[in-house]
Amino acid sequence: MRIATLASVLLGVAALPAQTDREFGTPVPTTLNQIRAEPDAYKNVKVQFVVQFASLGRISNPFFTKFTPADFANFYVWADEEAIWREENYENLFGMMFLSKFNDQLESLYSLRTYDRVAVTGIIRNTFRNMPWIEVTGFEQLDAKLDTAVLTHLYRGEKLMQQRLWQRAIAELSLVPGGAVPESALLAAYRNLGTCLLRIGEADLALNYLQSASSLGNGRDRETESLMAIAKTKPGEAIDRTVDSRSLADHERPMWEAFEAGSAGTNVMQ
Repeated sequence: MRIATLASVLLGVAALPAQTDREFGTPVPTTLNQIRAEPDAYKNVKVQFVVQFASLGRISNPFFTKFTPADFANFYVWADEEAIWREENYENLFGMMFLSKFNDQLESLYSLRTYDRVAVTGIIRNTFRNMPWIEVTGFEQLDAKLDTAVLTHLYRGEKLMQQRLWQRAIAELSLVPGGAVPESALLAAYRNLGTCLLRIGEADLALNYLQSASSLGNGRDRETESLMAIAKTKPGEAIDRTVDSRSLADHERPMWEAFEAGSAGTNVMQ
């Protein structure tokens, strides 16, 4: 019995340096969505990821974790990659974020505003029902962030695209770039602008926006790369030829319809 006990102790000691390295060494760069997808793979691992602050919270489970309201401040965030101008993404909040009330950055946490972006360093302390509970050990506030105006333009732009009102969508989406806008939002705006311009037959201009989106996505955004290939090789196939011209003003029509409507009663030979 003593031998078994000693063996257990020795095994525990042998495992300690590895756990210490994972918890207190260099943080593993990742994303919140990756952590949420595989929480057990990150348990007791020191990680670093970017989030968008939503609000302070009141989540606690003292019977399962150490995160009691007396010792920890709780807060809600969105993943940095979350397209929160879409309703389903906006509702995808994550609330298992905890900062010790003895942490030097507690007051900085209390001063954060909705949509502020922060690079978080933390440790996944527990997983429960496939949900990670994260102790934040520190964070750094980032300059670029979304605001209500940018969210509005992205939201309206995509709604207009769904209605195939390409010119109006372009007008909305063109207001997104400029200022300290996060790369994920810029990528979406450039990709959508490229899409709209392809639909109205402006392939060269569309390609410029799609190349900007591709650069921001490091060539890994499949939709952007597919649209770029279309813009380069067969742009005519992307033109929307079924827009109902009766519902659009001249300046909102795809250029071929506006041209045909304007020239229908004109004899070019005169």
